[in-house]
Parts: sequence; C-alpha cells; structure tokens
Amino acid sequence: MNPGQEEVASSQELDSGNRGLANQAYDALVDLILSRELKQGEQVQERALALRLGVSRTPLREAMHRLEGEEMLERKSNNRLFVRQVTLQDLMETLHIRRLLEGDAAGRAAGKVPADVLADLRTRVQALMEEGQPGDPLHQQLDAELHGLISEYCGNELMASMIAKLRQKTRMFSLKRLENRMVPVCGEHLAMLDALARGDAQAAAAETMRHIENIRLSIIDKLSGTY
Repeated sequence: MNPGQEEVASSQELDSGNRGLANQAYDALVDLILSRELKQGEQVQERALALRLGVSRTPLREAMHRLEGEEMLERKSNNRLFVRQVTLQDLMETLHIRRLLEGDAAGRAAGKVPADVLADLRTRVQALMEEGQPGDPLHQQLDAELHGLISEYCGNELMASMIAKLRQKTRMFSLKRLENRMVPVCGEHLAMLDALARGDAQAAAAETMRHIENIRLSIIDKLSGTY
C-alpha cells in the first residue's frame, strides 16, 4: 500500500470510528430522554452531556443534530437546543398515519419488488429470528430494508417521502428498547415478505398494518411499564 492509499485508509477508519461514537452518543441520549433523566422542555447542555457520556463534543454534536432532525430536540429562537415535548398522543397519531400509508404502500408494492431481493431479505430475517439476540443491531438494518423496499416500489414518491419522515419519528423505539419484540417482529416481517413475493396486495397491506398496530401496542405497554 502506497502512502496515499494508507492516508485514505486511515481517514476511512477515523470516519468509521467517529460514526460509531456518534451512534453511541445517539443511543445514550435517546435513553436519557425516554427515561426522563433529560426532561421534556429541558435545555440540552452540550459540555455537561459530553462529560456525562464520556464522549468528545464532535460525535455528541452529530447525535444532537440527528435528534433535532428527528424532532426529539428542538432549537429555540436563542439557538439553544431543548428536549421537545413528545407525548404518547404524538406517537400514537404518528403510528396511526404510518399504518394507513404503509399499508397502502405495501399493497401497491406487492408483486413489484424483485423476487431475488425479497428472497435474500427473507433468508436474513429468518436467520435473525432463529439465531439473533434481543437488541441485535441487524434487526434495525433489516427492518429499514423491508420498509424501504415497500416505499421504493409503491410507485408514489410523495407517499414514500411522507413515510420516511413518519418513520423517523418512531425510530427511537428500536428493538433495543422493545427487547421481547424481536422474534414476533421477525415473524411479522416474514409474513409481509411472503405477501409481497406472492403479489397479494390485500395480504401485503393487511400484514403491514398488523405489524404497525403491534408496534403501537408494544410502545403503549413499554411506556406504561407493563412490557
């Protein structure tokens, strides 16, 4: 490897390390918000948070910027960030709209997604269901792939854009925070994949709506402390 290649490789490793730290900071911030250790309406103190989480301010800022985009943090007129007031009603309304839009999108996408793409994703979901551990980050990746395929092949760019924004608002409730849902979610994903592969629009819509309704019920249970 010549010096130029070594410099590029070193830069790529550094970028990867920074992304990893930013992801860790993101997860930690979400946990603080959900546990109410960072209260709704509270100002986010960057310096104090960096010390508390044991990270530098660069990955912390990236995580904060991401949370601002997902509307968990909001910037006031004084340019300071605060924890946004997010209510259970907000989440339920978001999931209600997701259920309607993604159900319709799945029906539209049925029979249009390439068979080999669905088969490959099905194999990986099945393997995760059989061998994965609660909180396995692969789950979030596969979940994003499946929902992304539905949006990509629904044939409606505006609908796909709206779904992406709505999904951002509920990403805080990843499998890491709904540990007991991993196996059931994989089963729901398999049912969605099978319906898409068969080209069964009615079943694809129904299975997708059922999946999102189960997410809604799980979040209610989690926030009420019964999950």
